[in-house]
Amino acid sequence: MQLREWKDRFLAIPWVYDVVRPIVAGGIDYRILADFCAIDEADRVFDFGCGTGQVLPFLRCAHYLGVDLDASALTKASRHSTPQIRFMEGDDWDQAYQRLCPTVILMIGVVHHLPDPEFMSMVKRFRRGDRPPARLVTIDVSFFPGQRLNNLFSRLDRGRHVRTPAEYEGLFRGSGLIVLKSEILPTRSGYVRYIGYHLHL
Repeated sequence: MQLREWKDRFLAIPWVYDVVRPIVAGGIDYRILADFCAIDEADRVFDFGCGTGQVLPFLRCAHYLGVDLDASALTKASRHSTPQIRFMEGDDWDQAYQRLCPTVILMIGVVHHLPDPEFMSMVKRFRRGDRPPARLVTIDVSFFPGQRLNNLFSRLDRGRHVRTPAEYEGLFRGSGLIVLKSEILPTRSGYVRYIGYHLHL
Protein backbone atom coordinates (compact mmCIF):
# COMPACT_ATOMS: atom_id res chain seq x y z
CA MET A 1 0.00 0.00 0.00
CA GLN A 2 1.36 3.44 -0.94
CA LEU A 3 2.10 6.14 1.63
CA ARG A 4 -0.81 8.32 0.44
CA GLU A 5 -3.25 5.45 0.92
CA TRP A 6 -2.03 4.92 4.50
CA LYS A 7 -2.33 8.65 5.15
CA ASP A 8 -5.87 8.77 3.70
CA ARG A 9 -6.99 5.80 5.78
CA PHE A 10 -5.57 7.39 8.91
CA LEU A 11 -7.30 10.72 8.24
CA ALA A 12 -10.60 8.91 7.63
CA ILE A 13 -10.71 7.52 11.18
CA PRO A 14 -13.58 9.44 12.86
CA TRP A 15 -11.56 10.35 15.96
CA VAL A 16 -8.70 11.65 13.82
CA TYR A 17 -11.13 13.56 11.60
CA ASP A 18 -12.99 15.09 14.55
CA VAL A 19 -10.12 15.79 16.98
CA VAL A 20 -6.72 15.76 15.28
CA ARG A 21 -7.64 17.41 11.97
CA PRO A 22 -9.19 20.55 13.53
CA ILE A 23 -6.11 21.03 15.73
CA VAL A 24 -3.70 20.66 12.81
CA ALA A 25 -5.83 23.02 10.70
CA GLY A 26 -5.60 25.67 13.40
CA GLY A 27 -9.01 25.29 15.02
CA ILE A 28 -12.13 24.73 12.92
CA ASP A 29 -15.02 26.85 14.17
CA TYR A 30 -18.13 24.87 13.26
CA ARG A 31 -20.38 27.68 14.42
CA ILE A 32 -18.90 29.93 11.71
CA LEU A 33 -19.46 27.20 9.12
CA ALA A 34 -23.04 26.73 10.30
CA ASP A 35 -23.69 30.48 10.24
CA PHE A 36 -22.46 30.61 6.65
CA CYS A 37 -24.97 27.88 5.72
CA ALA A 38 -27.77 30.26 6.82
CA ILE A 39 -30.23 27.53 7.79
CA ASP A 40 -33.45 28.65 9.44
CA GLU A 41 -35.99 26.80 11.54
CA ALA A 42 -38.32 26.19 8.59
CA ASP A 43 -35.66 24.55 6.39
CA ARG A 44 -35.56 20.89 5.41
CA VAL A 45 -31.88 20.00 5.11
CA PHE A 46 -30.29 17.23 3.07
CA ASP A 47 -26.67 16.86 4.22
CA PHE A 48 -24.78 14.92 1.56
CA GLY A 49 -21.58 13.49 3.04
CA CYS A 50 -22.55 14.43 6.60
CA GLY A 51 -19.65 12.51 8.21
CA THR A 52 -19.80 12.61 12.00
CA GLY A 53 -22.28 15.49 12.02
CA GLN A 54 -20.01 18.05 13.66
CA VAL A 55 -21.89 21.04 12.24
CA LEU A 56 -25.30 19.69 13.28
CA PRO A 57 -25.35 21.07 16.87
CA PHE A 58 -25.18 24.56 15.39
CA LEU A 59 -28.07 24.13 12.94
CA ARG A 60 -31.72 24.79 13.70
CA CYS A 61 -34.06 23.33 11.09
CA ALA A 62 -37.44 21.64 10.73
CA HIS A 63 -36.06 18.37 9.33
CA TYR A 64 -32.60 17.00 8.61
CA LEU A 65 -31.40 13.96 6.69
CA GLY A 66 -27.69 13.17 6.70
CA VAL A 67 -26.24 10.55 4.34
CA ASP A 68 -22.74 9.13 4.17
CA LEU A 69 -20.92 6.03 2.96
CA ASP A 70 -18.87 5.68 6.15
CA ALA A 71 -20.70 3.53 8.71
CA SER A 72 -18.29 4.39 11.53
CA ALA A 73 -18.78 8.12 10.95
CA LEU A 74 -22.56 7.68 10.97
CA THR A 75 -22.38 5.73 14.22
CA LYS A 76 -20.88 8.82 15.81
CA ALA A 77 -23.28 11.19 14.04
CA SER A 78 -26.29 9.20 15.25
CA ARG A 79 -25.84 10.64 18.75
CA HIS A 80 -27.75 13.64 17.38
CA SER A 81 -30.72 11.57 16.17
CA THR A 82 -34.24 12.76 16.98
CA PRO A 83 -37.58 12.25 15.19
CA GLN A 84 -36.63 15.26 13.02
CA ILE A 85 -32.95 14.33 12.56
CA ARG A 86 -32.18 11.11 10.69
CA PHE A 87 -29.19 9.46 9.06
CA MET A 88 -28.76 6.98 6.22
CA GLU A 89 -25.77 4.90 5.18
CA GLY A 90 -24.99 4.24 1.54
CA ASP A 91 -25.98 5.65 -1.82
CA ASP A 92 -29.60 4.51 -2.04
CA TRP A 93 -31.11 7.73 -0.69
CA ASP A 94 -33.22 8.95 -3.63
CA GLN A 95 -36.63 8.03 -2.22
CA ALA A 96 -35.83 9.48 1.20
CA TYR A 97 -34.55 12.62 -0.53
CA GLN A 98 -37.81 13.00 -2.47
CA ARG A 99 -39.88 12.48 0.68
CA LEU A 100 -37.83 15.12 2.52
CA CYS A 101 -38.25 17.61 -0.36
CA PRO A 102 -35.27 19.61 0.91
CA THR A 103 -35.05 23.37 0.79
CA VAL A 104 -31.27 23.27 1.30
CA ILE A 105 -28.59 20.76 0.33
CA LEU A 106 -25.31 20.84 2.24
CA MET A 107 -22.06 19.52 0.79
CA ILE A 108 -19.51 20.38 3.47
CA GLY A 109 -16.05 19.09 2.65
CA VAL A 110 -17.36 17.03 -0.27
CA VAL A 111 -16.79 18.73 -3.63
CA HIS A 112 -12.99 18.50 -3.41
CA HIS A 113 -13.38 14.71 -3.28
CA LEU A 114 -15.37 14.57 -6.54
CA PRO A 115 -14.05 14.70 -10.12
CA ASP A 116 -15.97 17.06 -12.41
CA PRO A 117 -18.17 14.38 -14.11
CA GLU A 118 -19.19 12.90 -10.74
CA PHE A 119 -20.15 16.29 -9.34
CA MET A 120 -22.16 17.12 -12.46
CA SER A 121 -23.95 13.79 -12.21
CA MET A 122 -24.77 14.49 -8.55
CA VAL A 123 -26.27 17.86 -9.45
CA LYS A 124 -28.54 16.15 -11.99
CA ARG A 125 -29.58 13.70 -9.31
CA PHE A 126 -30.43 16.54 -6.92
CA ARG A 127 -32.63 18.10 -9.59
CA ARG A 128 -34.89 15.09 -9.96
CA GLY A 129 -38.43 15.52 -8.75
CA ASP A 130 -41.05 18.23 -9.00
CA ARG A 131 -39.57 20.65 -6.48
CA PRO A 132 -35.80 21.04 -6.69
CA PRO A 133 -34.24 22.66 -3.62
CA ALA A 134 -33.72 26.39 -3.76
CA ARG A 135 -30.15 26.35 -2.50
CA LEU A 136 -26.99 24.23 -2.49
CA VAL A 137 -24.28 25.16 0.02
CA THR A 138 -20.70 23.93 -0.39
CA ILE A 139 -17.64 24.44 1.83
CA ASP A 140 -14.25 23.09 0.73
CA VAL A 141 -10.52 23.44 1.06
CA SER A 142 -9.01 25.46 -1.76
CA PHE A 143 -5.78 26.76 -3.22
CA PHE A 144 -5.21 30.51 -2.76
CA PRO A 145 -2.45 32.58 -4.39
CA GLY A 146 0.42 33.27 -1.99
CA GLN A 147 -1.05 31.16 0.84
CA ARG A 148 1.77 28.63 1.05
CA LEU A 149 0.82 26.97 4.33
CA ASN A 150 -2.85 26.73 3.37
CA ASN A 151 -1.92 25.28 0.00
CA LEU A 152 0.39 22.70 1.60
CA PHE A 153 -2.41 21.47 3.87
CA SER A 154 -4.77 21.44 0.90
CA ARG A 155 -2.36 19.18 -1.01
CA LEU A 156 -2.20 16.85 2.01
CA ASP A 157 -5.99 16.57 2.17
CA ARG A 158 -7.60 13.21 1.33
CA GLY A 159 -9.52 14.91 -1.48
CA ARG A 160 -7.88 14.44 -4.87
CA HIS A 161 -9.78 17.32 -6.51
CA VAL A 162 -8.92 20.43 -4.51
CA ARG A 163 -9.47 23.44 -6.78
CA THR A 164 -8.86 27.17 -6.83
CA PRO A 165 -11.95 29.37 -6.29
CA ALA A 166 -12.02 30.09 -10.03
CA GLU A 167 -11.97 26.36 -10.79
CA TYR A 168 -14.79 25.66 -8.31
CA GLU A 169 -16.86 28.43 -9.87
CA GLY A 170 -16.16 27.12 -13.36
CA LEU A 171 -17.33 23.68 -12.27
CA PHE A 172 -20.50 25.10 -10.72
CA ARG A 173 -21.38 27.17 -13.77
CA GLY A 174 -20.60 24.23 -16.04
CA SER A 175 -23.10 22.21 -14.00
CA GLY A 176 -25.80 24.81 -14.58
CA LEU A 177 -25.59 26.28 -11.08
CA ILE A 178 -25.84 29.99 -10.30
CA VAL A 179 -23.33 31.35 -7.78
CA LEU A 180 -25.34 33.44 -5.31
CA LYS A 181 -22.63 34.09 -2.74
CA SER A 182 -19.06 33.10 -1.91
CA GLU A 183 -16.99 33.66 1.21
CA ILE A 184 -13.56 32.71 2.54
CA LEU A 185 -13.93 30.99 5.92
CA PRO A 186 -10.65 30.86 7.87
CA THR A 187 -9.88 28.57 10.79
CA ARG A 188 -9.25 30.26 14.14
CA SER A 189 -5.51 30.55 13.51
CA GLY A 190 -6.10 31.91 10.00
CA TYR A 191 -3.43 29.90 8.21
CA VAL A 192 -5.93 27.42 6.74
CA ARG A 193 -8.91 28.73 4.79
CA TYR A 194 -12.04 27.25 3.29
CA ILE A 195 -14.12 28.59 0.44
CA GLY A 196 -17.89 28.52 0.82
CA TYR A 197 -20.58 28.96 -1.81
CA HIS A 198 -24.33 29.42 -1.92
CA LEU A 199 -25.59 28.07 -5.25
CA HIS A 200 -28.98 28.07 -6.92
CA LEU A 201 -30.02 24.81 -8.56
